[in-house]
Amino acid sequence: MEKLFRPNRIFVIFCLLLIFVWLGLQYVSNMRVSEAASSEALEVFDWRWPGQVASNVEITDVSVLAKSENEAKVRVKAKQTLTKLAGDDAEKTEKRDEPKSTSPDIQPASGALCQSDTACVLTLYRSNRNWVLGKVEFD
Repeated sequence: MEKLFRPNRIFVIFCLLLIFVWLGLQYVSNMRVSEAASSEALEVFDWRWPGQVASNVEITDVSVLAKSENEAKVRVKAKQTLTKLAGDDAEKTEKRDEPKSTSPDIQPASGALCQSDTACVLTLYRSNRNWVLGKVEFD
């Protein structure tokens, strides 16, 4: 029996090149989703209650769990730092009469830090060419 099809070197190189291009596109797409999830996680974890508590976060790991054409699930791991802000009731009553400034001069209380590892799963949806936050599930 004769072989009807025998791949030559050019065909094999073309197929390998096609596979490398596809893998590169998948890598870039996953990195784009990871960056969008990282910026959305910063908005979720960084917050401040004026005069009471502030939260800062350092993103440690971002991994894409599942991705389709219009939906992506991304796990974001971070170190969250809660800081109790210095400011007592006497200062609050004095500052009520003063006009509010855009950047209050409230300093963190010394030694009032609480660090914890936190993680969440973000569900992102594609809107035109951008990824937007749809759902946040905390672990």
